[in-house]
Amino acid sequence: MKIRRISWVDVNTGQTFALYAGVLARYLEGPGIVVYDDGDRLFSVALASESDSEVILSHKSHQVSTMMVVSEDTVLIETSESGDRRIHSYDASSGKLESLDRLSGICRLDQAVWVHDLEQMACRERSSQAETARHVLTNLDGDVSGALTLPEGKSFELLTYIRGQDTLILKERWNNVIDGQERSAIWAYNLLSGEVHRLEIKRGLGSSVVYSRY
Repeated sequence: MKIRRISWVDVNTGQTFALYAGVLARYLEGPGIVVYDDGDRLFSVALASESDSEVILSHKSHQVSTMMVVSEDTVLIETSESGDRRIHSYDASSGKLESLDRLSGICRLDQAVWVHDLEQMACRERSSQAETARHVLTNLDGDVSGALTLPEGKSFELLTYIRGQDTLILKERWNNVIDGQERSAIWAYNLLSGEVHRLEIKRGLGSSVVYSRY
């Protein structure tokens, strides 16, 4: 039987310590709260405290699919039931859980990136099922401020936002016409100028990215 656990890792020493049984977790720096999901319930617990975990939400098995931190005290949570995806906001400082219905109609959280400098979300529109659907910017109230001017006819996946450089990093995917193998390319999109540049082409790129300033 496979048992999944949430663990703490000291990046300086490599020391690890198992904290909770769970499948997803996010840390909110402001109140020092860990929000984690064990597959059936969503919990909130102070990291530097011996107090018991507080149940935020009880749900069906593995209904919570994605979590995204948007401020030092707020995390977004996406739930999915019978194909119906809903985004919720949890404020750890107040303990308030709120359903963001308008935002849920625009974005899927697992295909979105939080743009910290604008306090908006970049996401692919849910209204279109096409691989080449447009990507938009919206606030948590679901007010769309604009769309990304990406090259037409290409399929993009948002990967991350580079804070302080106003830049989104995206992945383009396509199948090679000769051998049918999937190809990928990394693109950088500047939110202020609208300029977009293809950085590198690889085979089989994943969906994670790490940025380091030299």
